[in-house]
Amino acid sequence: MLDGLDLVLRWFLEDVRGKFPDSPVLFADESGGNLHRGTIRNRLRRLMELEGRPAAERFSPHGLRRACATHNYERGVDLVAIQQLLGHWTVSSTMRYVRPSATFIEDAYRRAVSTAVGELTGQEPTA
Repeated sequence: MLDGLDLVLRWFLEDVRGKFPDSPVLFADESGGNLHRGTIRNRLRRLMELEGRPAAERFSPHGLRRACATHNYERGVDLVAIQQLLGHWTVSSTMRYVRPSATFIEDAYRRAVSTAVGELTGQEPTA
């Protein structure tokens, strides 16, 4: 879902943002103010409907935040860094956003068991 986001943001900044009033807001409304969250949610929903995306494949801006947190966590980004990125006050709030895949959890468990067995037997853990 987030692949190529840098290209989309570059396009937005170079070709779209300049058509709106000068403002420090990245995603401004027609008057240069903040976009209302309902506007973003409704436009995203409408675009997915126009695209013909099945209801089961649709996502919300909140879903994008969760995906961002989870992907960063699975790539090894520290939870405190993700907390700062999302603007949460506490890591416990951030932990509710992170939903690692079953494969990620299984791999982490296998690594932990392999390390423990290696320490008990005096052997290097296997990959």
